This record gives sequence, C-alpha cells and structure tokens, in this order.
Amino acid sequence: MATIQSILKYAVLLLLSFCMMGMLPSRVVSVPSVHAGHGAIPYGGAGCQVWKLGATDWINSGTVHPDLTNAASGTIRWTFPLSSIGIANGETIRFDIATSGSGASDPGVDHLSRSDMATTGWSTPSVAGNFLEYTLNGGAGNQTFIDAVGDVFDFANLDITWAIVGHDIYNLYITVNVDDNLLQTNWTNFMFFLNTEQGGATTNPWGRPIDLGTEEINIFLGSWINDAGDGVSFRTWAPNADAVALIGEFNNWSMWSTMLADEGDGNWSVDVSNAVPGDQYNYVIINNGTQYTRIDARSYQLTNSVGNSVVYDPDSYFWQTTDYARPAWNETVIYEMHVGTFSGGILQAITKLDYLKDLGVNAIELMPIWEFAGNSSWGYNGSHPFAIESSYGTPNELKRFVDEAHQRGIAVLLDVLYNHWGPSDMSLWQYDGWNPSEMGGIYFYNDWRAVTPWGDTRPDYGRDEVRQYIRDNALYWLEEFRLDGLRVDGTKWIRATDDGGTDIPEGWTLLQWLNDEIDAHDSGKLIICEDLDGTDWMTKGTGAGGAGFDSQWDVYWIHPIRGVIETIHDSDRSMWTVRDSVMAVYNGDQTDRVIYTESHDEVANGRSRVPEEISPGDAGNWLARKRSTLGAALVLTSPGIPMLFQGQEFLEDGFFHDDDPLDWTKVTTYSGILKLYTDLVALRLNKAGISGGLAGASTNVHHINDNGKAIAYHRWGTGGIGDDVIVVMNFSSNSLNSYRIGFPNEGNWYMVFNSDSTQYANDYTDIGHDAVAIQFAYDSMPYSGIVDVAPYSVQIFSRADDANETCNADLTGDGVVDVSDLLTIISAWGTPNADITGDTMTDVSDLLVVIGEFGPCP
Repeated sequence: MATIQSILKYAVLLLLSFCMMGMLPSRVVSVPSVHAGHGAIPYGGAGCQVWKLGATDWINSGTVHPDLTNAASGTIRWTFPLSSIGIANGETIRFDIATSGSGASDPGVDHLSRSDMATTGWSTPSVAGNFLEYTLNGGAGNQTFIDAVGDVFDFANLDITWAIVGHDIYNLYITVNVDDNLLQTNWTNFMFFLNTEQGGATTNPWGRPIDLGTEEINIFLGSWINDAGDGVSFRTWAPNADAVALIGEFNNWSMWSTMLADEGDGNWSVDVSNAVPGDQYNYVIINNGTQYTRIDARSYQLTNSVGNSVVYDPDSYFWQTTDYARPAWNETVIYEMHVGTFSGGILQAITKLDYLKDLGVNAIELMPIWEFAGNSSWGYNGSHPFAIESSYGTPNELKRFVDEAHQRGIAVLLDVLYNHWGPSDMSLWQYDGWNPSEMGGIYFYNDWRAVTPWGDTRPDYGRDEVRQYIRDNALYWLEEFRLDGLRVDGTKWIRATDDGGTDIPEGWTLLQWLNDEIDAHDSGKLIICEDLDGTDWMTKGTGAGGAGFDSQWDVYWIHPIRGVIETIHDSDRSMWTVRDSVMAVYNGDQTDRVIYTESHDEVANGRSRVPEEISPGDAGNWLARKRSTLGAALVLTSPGIPMLFQGQEFLEDGFFHDDDPLDWTKVTTYSGILKLYTDLVALRLNKAGISGGLAGASTNVHHINDNGKAIAYHRWGTGGIGDDVIVVMNFSSNSLNSYRIGFPNEGNWYMVFNSDSTQYANDYTDIGHDAVAIQFAYDSMPYSGIVDVAPYSVQIFSRADDANETCNADLTGDGVVDVSDLLTIISAWGTPNADITGDTMTDVSDLLVVIGEFGPCP
C-alpha cells in the first residue's frame, strides 16, 4: 500500500510540475504553418486581383476574395468597391468576361462577349467579341447576360452559362455561373476586362494570349478559384521557448487550445483556419516554467502599445493612384512632418495635403510613426517596429495618406529607428524569457554594447535573425505602404557606441546590407541617414566601402548657417562661412546632403524656431521675418536637397513639443511669408521654366564682400536662358545701393524674386529691380551689372522672366534648337532679322546663343 501511495504522490507531483511548466501532457500537438512569413499572415485559396492601367504599365491595386457559397453549383460572386475600380453611379462600363486555366500562357476559353468558340485549344490565342455594356443607373440595379452553353473546346468548368452585373451606391457586383462544380475542378480562372474611360490598353497584366480586337481596357480583374481554405498563419521567433501558445478572439483567449509547433530553427508557427483579419491575439511564451504574454514581435497592427496584436489583411486597401512618378532627387523639396502636432492623426493630415501641394513641396518626411508608449511622443521611442501608432490611425489609413499624397505629386518618406528601440512598452524586451544579466534578450546586445543615450536597448546587429528583422522592417514599410524613401535615425549609434566612441563593425555591415537590399528592391527610393558626423563615407557606395546611403542630413550646413542668421551683430556674420556651407557637398554630388535651417532636433532640445531665436518673444517682427527667410532662401537656392520643418513657412514660433500643435491661424497672420516660401519653392523646382539652374549640378560663389556682408553665386545646370540663375544676398542692416556684381552673360537679367517685396509684408520696401549686364569684367566674370538690395534680403535673377522667353534660340518655332535655327542665323547674317541678343544685329553673339541652347526647348 505504501508503494502505491508513493507512486500516486509522485504522479500528482509530476502533474503539478507539468502544470507549472505549462506543459500539460494532454494538449494537442500542432503542425507547423505551411505558409511563409512571420507575424500573422492571412491566407486563402480564392482571390481576385484588381489591376489598373498606369501611365506606363499595369499596377496591382489590391485583392478581393470572392464568395464561394454556391461554387459547387458553378456560381461565384465578386464584390468590388466602386472606388477600387474608379467608377461611380451614372457611368457606363464596357466589359467582357472570360474563363481560363491556371497556366501563365492559357488563353480565354469562353468569352461572354461571343456565343461561339473563342479559341480552338490551349495553344491558340482567344479572340473577344464586341464588349458588353452596363450602366450604373440609380442607387442600385442589375442586368443578366446569357451565354451559349457548349461554346468551349473542352472543360465544362470553363463554359459560362450566364453572368449578372449589378451595383449599389458602394459596390459593383459580378456573379458568374459555369456548367460545373468549381470546387471539384479546383483550377478555374476568371478574367474581367473593363473599359471605364476613353483610351486604354489592348494587353492584360497577366500576359494571357487574348486578342481584344478594337477594344481597349483600363481595368483588369484576374481571379482564381480553388478549394483551399482561408485562415491566418502565425509565426514567431522564440529560440529559447519551451512552448508557445496562441491566444485570441478566435479561441476565446484559451491558453492551451492553440499551440504553435516548433520548427526546429527557433521559429514557432501554426495555421488557424477560423482566424480572420481584425481578430485580436497575443502569444504566451513559456520558458522554464514561466509564462510570458507577448505582443507579436511582428505585429502589423495593435490596439495600443500595451494591448493586443491585431490580424491585418494587407490586401484590404485598394490603391487609387496609378500614374505617380517620384521627383528626381535634385528636384525634391522635403517637408518634415510630425503627424500628432501637424494634424492630430493620419486622416486629418490627408485634409492638409492640398495645403502642402499649394505650398509646392513634393516630398513629406514623416517623423516616426511606429507604435510608441502612450499617445503623445516625438516617435523616437518606437516600441513595435512593424505597427503604426494606434493613436494616429490604421495601416489602411496610412496607405490612403500615401495614395492621396501621390495623387498630388508628393512623395512620402518615413523616419525609422534601428539604433535603439523603446525603451518602454516593448514586448521585444526579453521576448522569449531569455535574459542574461537581466538585459534585453534575443533582440538586443546583452553587454556594454547595449548602452545608448536612450536606454540599454541597442539591437544585436551581429545576430542573423535581428539583422533579418531590421532588413524586413525597412522593406515592409517601403513595399507595403509604397513609400518613396526612409530617413534612418542616428546611424552614428548603429556603427559605433557612445557617440562614435567604439566601432561596431557589424553595425556598419548592417547599414551596407540594408542599403544594398533596398537598392535591389528599388534603387530610386531615397534613403537618408542622420549621422551628423559629416563624412563622405556615409553616402559613398557600398562597392567603394561606404555605407551606401543616398543622402545625409548635413551637420556642416545647419550649425554654421543658423549661426550666421541668428547672431546679433552684423560684424559677426562671416560671408566666408556662408560660401563654405553653400559649396560643401559630399562625394561631389549635391544630392548627397539634405540642408535645412529647422528640423525637429534643431527647434527643440534647448533651442527654438529660428524667428524665436532671432527675436525671443517677438518672432513676428521685422528682424525675425527678414533674417529667418534669408536662411530659408539659402536653403532653397543652394546645392543639396532642401528641407523645411512643419510651420516654418508661416513663421511658427517657440520650440517644438509633441503636445503643442501647430498654430494654423498663422497661415492667415503671416500669409505674406507663406507666399514668400511658396515662391521660393516654385523657383527651386523651376515651375515657371525660368530657374532650372537652382536644381543644377554647378555652383560658383563669385562675389564675397565680408565687410559689406554681401554674397552672390551663380547656379546652373545646362546653362542658357531659363537655366542660368544668379542669387544675391545682403546679410547686413544696410541697403546695397548701386551695387555691382558679376554676371556670366550679357544682356537683361530679370529679378524673378525679391524677399523685400511688399507682397510678402506691408513694412517691406520693394527695393530692387532688373539688371542689365554689360561688357565690364567683374568678380572674375566677363560681364557685370548694378543691383540694389534691401537689408537682410535676397534677390534671384534669371535671363528670362517668362517661360516663353526660355527658348529664344528656337527661331523656327518647332520646339527644338537645331540645325534649322543655325541656318536661319546664317541666312540673316548682318541684318536684324534673326537678332536674339537685342543688339539689332544678327552676328556671332546670336550664333553662340543658338549653339548654347542646342536641343529640345525646356
């Protein structure tokens, strides 16, 4: 009896031990997920891609999932939001529907547009008939279209019998019936060809051999039908876990009902057929008897920073913009935006996009929007790198923001953090319970290298899984949200510790690998680093041993230029400092640097906005307006990628704080200053066709008067009328009267910008005028002219004040300066008939103008 009691006692103790360790022996053993990807990834067999015709190619804008309820009887129903295909009530669509196989070269087997056979076999292209029509009349309606039965060479599942097209105020509905059980055949494809506007393509994005005849399409819907089940795949990396449980709304948060399977490489996964997008969930990671409830390390949506993960369906948003083209880097003007203080949230920011379009900027750089602790922050304490801050909005709202920005010709870049995470509200911290010396665990260094100015949370750049996590994160934001670039925060703390004290070699190679991976994805995306060490190596190519970034915030610009415009006494303003800052570029490429007078860092951390620094407590006075806009003019006329910080354009005062929203009343109060910025941006981007040189690759600071505090420089690209630009700046409280400067060409130079114009402020004086350059050598230039410049003012001169004047050498009016114009000059030689320069004589000066402007007119 004693032996039996001992055995029973031992059994009870063993059972209790299993319970404490979270290892109940009765639980069901799971099998690993058969789907790729980390995090919660929805999967499903049947789907339909929505393709739109862009300016140069087809663009996949999203995916819908058909209703298979009646698939066994051959009937499938698709629901398309009207907005996803760009149609509205009252419009008429022309269309055709075809069935096909799953092969990449399969033709359309049955076309609804014809009652006879569209093809005789798999190797023969199909031919469509005349498209059918459906009009979206009233708030709702539908129409049935009958097709002949037996008009296919084989396979009843490809034989359309009828289709119903219908609509309501929100959606277009298409229902198709074929003569077979679609769940048994398991490989049927449907193709919908839609023409919703004038023009289009005769091709299709699937590349199927289908002849549309004279019909053109701008929408293609490609669907596949099979019996594969829907569900969500879950996978997480937890190499030290003994077990991982999945809890969520799909299993009533039951601890033991859904266990992830050990894949043997540190990853745990499971497929859950009854989970759907929108479900909340978390993991419970069990390590050495202790249970750790964790937000998914790759959660793509959260309820909040300490709440639950949310299953996100990446196909649930339909992209609308199909013809967006990014600006060239040298033709980019960035606007740095903090979503919280700019507008309060992503949807609210969308309502301000027209304002930014009117301002003229063509790129937005969002300060970090990763989920962070609380609801108010700069964002540099991001704790969940794959999720958007829940107080700002949802993933689909961010996609809509990017979509709407692209529709207005504005690129979107995102600020990301790989030098530290958190430090609070982080499930990544001791993620799977492993915590040597009570440090961060698997995602972090666990020694002295963990230490950063923001907490001991530097990621472990030497661990392959962490490197992959960072690489995947960068590409996730770029690809999933169609972003146009990134700004990588504080790279100095990735490549070294303690503000550059001790090198971290694996941090350097991470940066190189990250940039190589992004370039392999899309080398046109602008990847900027904030390193602030002023080294060419950050923007040198990886093949030459550099980090491979496209550009970097320029420490050698911001501090010298702020010093020049903020210092109290004119005598302390060095024009040589201005010259050095204007001319300093990295690796000989102006786009290797981003230049600015305000950024989130430079208007906080003990510093204020530039006007506030100039006139504390009175940032709207004459002096603050004059000198702050002098700095802005430097930014927008110098070589580099110019950047403005939100509110700078309407003289926002004080200092930046995450709970102090922009004062939008200043848009009205300082409407003139806003116009000044708008005009400068327009000139920088050559919107009038008269200032192309401001984005050109060449700069010559040809006039420096340090005693008089004046400077002038020549900007040009190809040179010539409409390209050559001269910038003249007065950094003194005294006017420049009858002041001579050099010009590179003879003749009229039009003052196309004057910061002293009364249109910018009532207390300005309108000092300034056009200049005429004569043959009087000055400033090492063959020509010179007289200017008058008001105190603390800037003037910009162009050889054309109207875009129509930028191609004066096109004497024949064919839009190209070519041999025909040379012949015109020769035939009019010695007469005024082909005079370009205004000297009433056709001679060598006119010949040189034609030669200098050879090529297409701007």
